[in-house]
Amino acid sequence: MILSEKNPKAVEKAIALLKQGEVIAFATDTIYGIAADATNPKAVEKLYQLKKRDEKKPIAIFLPNIKSAQQLFTFDKITKNIVEKYLPGALTVVAKVNEEAKKILAKNLNYNDDNFIGFRIVDSLFIKNLFAKFDGILAVSSANISNSQPAHSADEVAQYFPSLALIISGEIKYKKASTVIKITANKIELIRQGALEIDELKS
Repeated sequence: MILSEKNPKAVEKAIALLKQGEVIAFATDTIYGIAADATNPKAVEKLYQLKKRDEKKPIAIFLPNIKSAQQLFTFDKITKNIVEKYLPGALTVVAKVNEEAKKILAKNLNYNDDNFIGFRIVDSLFIKNLFAKFDGILAVSSANISNSQPAHSADEVAQYFPSLALIISGEIKYKKASTVIKITANKIELIRQGALEIDELKS
């Protein structure tokens, strides 16, 4: 089923499926993503299987706001400055999770068990509306089979994943994946250059 993000039933339908452990897809501010409940190991496993993603590669999470990120991740001075400057936006921050996160998040989000996971706070009206009514955490990866091109439309998502119960169509701003950085010991490492330029990485 494909629903417009403007459909008044889109958020309600998405939440119902997420709570049932299903995987859904939606437009983000960058590209389309497929998502599952990040606290449900079986749902996360289903996401990996759909994408045919290597289980050794972690999956990032979407959070509603900076406060929720501070509750799950260790924030040093640089992390705090970067998050406040660039989020919400087209940036994935890979940071160290805290003890609270270890209790809440599905362990198979990162089989490497190195305590680092990426998180995003997305500049998307649909996702803001979703989090206004969904009190969970989303595990999200790009809507494509691993090593294939990311989907930029609901139809492309449907071609990749014909078995998905729900695809939310909407406008994407960049048509390019988010920039990914990793912050360790007050240092920033560029993992992937994407839609956002980070001033702190410019020489």
